[in-house]
Amino acid sequence: MDDKKIKQSEAQENFSKSVGTFIELSFNAFDEFHAAVLEKIEIPAQYIPNHHDYPYCSMSDSGFPLFFETGFYDKNGPKYYTQTLRGTGIISMLMLDRDNNKFPECDKLYEFLQGDALGQGFKSDHDDEVSRYEVEALISSTVESYFQRFGTGPLDEEKRRDAMKKMLWGSILGSFQLRIVIPITLTHFDVDHYRLTESSYIARIPKGIQLSRARMDMRGSGAVKNVVGAATHAFISTDWSIEVNSRHKVRQSLNNPAKNVLDEADLFFAALRGATGAKTGYAQVIMMPTDGVVDVFCDLPTTYGATYRRYPAEFDEYGWAYGGQSRVTAEQMADVKRLYTLILARPEERVRIALMRLNTCMSRDDAVDAVLDATIALEVLLGDKENMAIAYKIRMRAGALAAFRGDRLSTEVAAAVNKIYATRSKIVHGLTTSKSKKRVVPEEDRYVIERDAAVDILRYIIEILLENPRFLEPGKIDQELLLGVAPLP
Repeated sequence: MDDKKIKQSEAQENFSKSVGTFIELSFNAFDEFHAAVLEKIEIPAQYIPNHHDYPYCSMSDSGFPLFFETGFYDKNGPKYYTQTLRGTGIISMLMLDRDNNKFPECDKLYEFLQGDALGQGFKSDHDDEVSRYEVEALISSTVESYFQRFGTGPLDEEKRRDAMKKMLWGSILGSFQLRIVIPITLTHFDVDHYRLTESSYIARIPKGIQLSRARMDMRGSGAVKNVVGAATHAFISTDWSIEVNSRHKVRQSLNNPAKNVLDEADLFFAALRGATGAKTGYAQVIMMPTDGVVDVFCDLPTTYGATYRRYPAEFDEYGWAYGGQSRVTAEQMADVKRLYTLILARPEERVRIALMRLNTCMSRDDAVDAVLDATIALEVLLGDKENMAIAYKIRMRAGALAAFRGDRLSTEVAAAVNKIYATRSKIVHGLTTSKSKKRVVPEEDRYVIERDAAVDILRYIIEILLENPRFLEPGKIDQELLLGVAPLP
C-alpha cells in the first residue's frame, strides 16, 4: 500500500472515530437533558408553557387551507417542555439556564467539538469558536421533538435514536440530498399523485408539510399570507443535492433557493399553463433535506425555502376565499406530462425565453404588459435575424404551422396574430381610436380580450414547435410549409 492510500486509510479511520465519539457524547447529552426536563415537569404545580408559534389549519369555503399560529393565550397548543429549563429573560430564553441546571454531558460534547474537525460545522462564518448555542440547540430541540412525538414517559433508546438520527447526520454530512417542493397556488387537482418524470411528480401535500411550510418567513416577498397557504398539491422534484460545510451555511443556502431551482419551477409552470390554460402560480419554493437536517421543530418535518409572488395579482383580492379557481383534471394531467417532457427535451435558449414569457404573460397584473410579453415570445420563436416585415413573417409562419397541424384554420390563426400585432402597435405607438365621452374604463379591463387571445395563440404555437422541434428554425417553416420544398433526408 502506497503512502497516499495509507494516509487516506488513516484519515478515514480518524473520521470514523470522531463520528463515533460525537454520536456517543450526543446521546449522553440527550439523556441528561431529557432526564432534567422530566424531573422539572414532574414538580407539582410546575408551569409548562405552550408553543405559541405552532401552526394549525382550517379550510376556506374554496377548499384551500388557511393557517394560523396557536398564540400566547391558546391553551390547546402543544406543551413546550424544554422551556421549563430556561429562564424568562430574552437571552436566557435562547440558552439553557446554567445557574440553576448543570449539564456536564453537554459541556463534554461542546469541548469535544471545540477540538475536533467536526466542530467546524458548528462555527459561524465570522467566529473561530464553536457556537455553544448551536451545540445546545442540537440537544434541546431533539429532546423537545422526542417529547412531542413519543410523549413524556421513560426514555426509550430506540426512539431516542430515531429522534436524533437526522440531526446527527446533518452535523456530520458535507453534502445534503434534497427534494424541491413547490406548492401550486389556488389550483384544484382531481388526482392525488401523478408521475411526470422519473424524478418529478404532482402530489397532494401531507398535513405535516402543510403545517411546517406555514412557519416559513414571508417578509419582503409581497405575497399575501392566505394566498401563500392556499395550495393542496405541489410539484415535487427529486435528486437534488447541495454541498455545505457548516450548519449556518445549510440554513443560508436552503433558505435562498438558487436560480436553477427557480428555473425548474418555471419550466413546470410553463407546462401546466401551456397545457391547461389554468390561472395558477406559486408563492413558495420549499427545500427538504432527505438524509440530514440542522433544525427540527416539535413533531413537524423540517422545511427550508423562501416565499415569492409568482402568481396572478387577482389572487390577492380574496381569490383564496371563494370558488372559481382553476381545476386540473386527470385527462389534463396527461397533457401536462406530455408538454413537460417535450420542454425538458429542448435545451434551446429561445425555447426557455418563450416559456418564461408565457409564464409572465399569464400572471401579469397589466394586460398591456401581457400582450407585449406574448409578441416578444412569438418573435423569439418565429422571428429571424432579418427584422424586415416582422409582423408579416410571424403571421404567415403561424398560419403555416396551423395548416401543418390541421386542427385550426390557417387563415384564422394568421388573422389572430394580425390582431395581436395591431394591439401591440396601438400600445407601443400610443395610437387611439375615437375618443369616448370621458367614459371611465377600469385599468384592469383594458386589453383583457386581446391578452387572452395572445395567450391562446402563444400556447398553441409553443405546443406545435415542441412537438415538431425542426420548425424551431423558422427558415424550415418557410421552406417546407410555405414554399413546399421537401425536407432533406
